[in-house]
Order: sequence, then structure tokens, then C-alpha cells
Amino acid sequence: MKAVVKTKREPGIEVLDVEVPEVRDTDVLVKVRAGSLCGSDVHIYEWTPNYEFLPLPIIIGHEFSGEVVEVGSKVSTVAVGDRVTAMPGMACSRCSFCQIGKSEFCTGRLSLGMSANGAFAEYVRLTAAASIFKIPENVDYETSALSEPLSVALHAVDLSNIKAGQTAAILGPGPIGLLTLQVLKAAGAAAVMVAGTGADGRRLEIARELGADVIIDVEKEDPVSKAREMTRAYSSAGLDFVFEASGNPRSIPQALSMVRARGTVIAIGIHPANAEIQTTELVRRSKSIIGAYAYDQETWLRSLVLMASGKVRIEPMVTHRLPILEAKDGFELAISKEAAKVLFIL
Repeated sequence: MKAVVKTKREPGIEVLDVEVPEVRDTDVLVKVRAGSLCGSDVHIYEWTPNYEFLPLPIIIGHEFSGEVVEVGSKVSTVAVGDRVTAMPGMACSRCSFCQIGKSEFCTGRLSLGMSANGAFAEYVRLTAAASIFKIPENVDYETSALSEPLSVALHAVDLSNIKAGQTAAILGPGPIGLLTLQVLKAAGAAAVMVAGTGADGRRLEIARELGADVIIDVEKEDPVSKAREMTRAYSSAGLDFVFEASGNPRSIPQALSMVRARGTVIAIGIHPANAEIQTTELVRRSKSIIGAYAYDQETWLRSLVLMASGKVRIEPMVTHRLPILEAKDGFELAISKEAAKVLFIL
């Protein structure tokens, strides 16, 4: 089968012919129908710091959907023919804890595309202990391939405890930012600003299509001044929430300046360097910073419900659909920001 493989500790990937995974008694084999390119995949492609732990060579990719084509003898949770997505983190199903039903203590926990072969391949092997979810009938493979990033965005919004009528901004109009926008609107946010750079032109237009109330290019407008202008009608000197989804360390102090007293910054982006903040302003104005990472099973299920209900739209975000043989082109499109979301169609 064809697969996208990270083979060297340097920038780049290779598309190689590899063996179809063998299905053991506690495994599930899925024919991948759509693989979604994530920012962390791009970091692996570029070989940025903090990915040195990857056991190379490894098939990358963890956002996907597909069809179950084979199950091991001890698998009862899914059946051949089921349309599924799955959480990337998996208990190994084989260590002593997994064998006695205590998979939460698994000593051999796996992560698709990180410590176990991932989903940018014609087939992916899951363990029986993986959190596998059946796709709703009215949700297609392309849409459900984004269950993972939608769960990230939904978890971040959950942590904010935003109430209907409150205001927010999103710094970074990448896939996570665009999904966060839709979840905020579904939660009843009165007004949402989305900010990006000149290179984000296409992504900002998608944000407008998806319901953003204010769009700004931070190279042309000051987001702090815009936040105050935006909330003047609400008698508030700043936004209730700012979601930092750009991964730029300079955005954290900027976000703190955009929120009102007792406002909250939710950090979603993964930063290559530490941010410097004004701690006096943080203390005296009782502002908060919350880190938002990953999700749980309940969040993933709600993501599928949001897709099925039409509250979250995926199609406008998917700007490029490529065969796996053109994977390198997909990565370069994501790096240049010409693409909002790249799907590998298998």
C-alpha cells in the first residue's frame, strides 16, 4: 500500500510502498477514505523542535475517516463495513494492564502518527482499546475526517464557559481557528473577530463566509484597538475572550491586551518559543490564561453531533483535495497558507 512516511530527522517526507498492517486478535483494520492534514503534521514535515521523540521511520497522520475492513477475533466494538473515525491515542491492548481491563493504566500507550503508524496510508491499524466512533449516516468521509480538530476547538470553547451574548476574538484563521469560530457562534457569541496576517487572505475570506462578524489583517490594523472599538457598544473596554490559535508567541501578550478586566485568554496554538507577558496587568485586572489541549470521548461525540446537525460546516474549509501520491504538494500548500485545509483522498 502507499503511505506517507517520515524517514529522516530533517525536513521532508516520502511516499512509499509498505506492507498492509497485519491484523492481530485485538486489532481493527480500517480502509482510509480521507486523511486531513494537521498543523502538527506540518511541524513533522518541517522537522521543527519537539518532535525528536518520533521513532523513525513512521507513517504520519492522525486525522482520518474510513471503513472497517477486518477485525480481530477478540474485537466486538465494531464490525466490517462500519464507517468510522477514531481518537489518535490508543491503549496497546497487549500489556498486563490492558489484559485485565485497566487500559487507563496502559504502559504501552500508542499515538497514531507519533508513536504508532498513522493514517496517511491506504490502511491504518487500530487497537481494540482505541476510542472508535461510528460516523452518522448524514455525515460523509471528508467531513468526519475533521472530527479530531473540531474536538480540539470544542474543548477550548468548553473551557471558556462562554455565555450567549458575550464577545470573542480568534487570533489565527487556520483550521482550528475556523472551527473555533463556528463553535463560538453555535454557543451564542454575540460578536466574533477573526484576525490574521496578509498571508491569510484566503483563510480570512472563509472566516467571513463562516460567520465572523469582524475580520482584520493585523499587518494593517491594530487588533487591540479594534477589540475596544468592537466592544464599545457593550460598555466594555475589551473582549470577554480571546482564543489564541496562531502558535505565534507574540499573540499571547496581544491577546491579554484585547480582553477586558476579568477577561480570559484561551491558548490553543503550540508555540515554538515562550511568550513574554505583562504580569502586573494580568494581576491588577484579574485576567486569566487557560491552556486548551486535546479532548475526551464525550467531546468527540458532540463534535459528530455538530457535524450531523449542520451547526459546523466543513466543506468551506477544505480548499484542496489531493491523492496521497501528491502529499508533498499538500504540505507545501499548507505551509504557504494557500490552503485552509488539505485532504488526502484515498
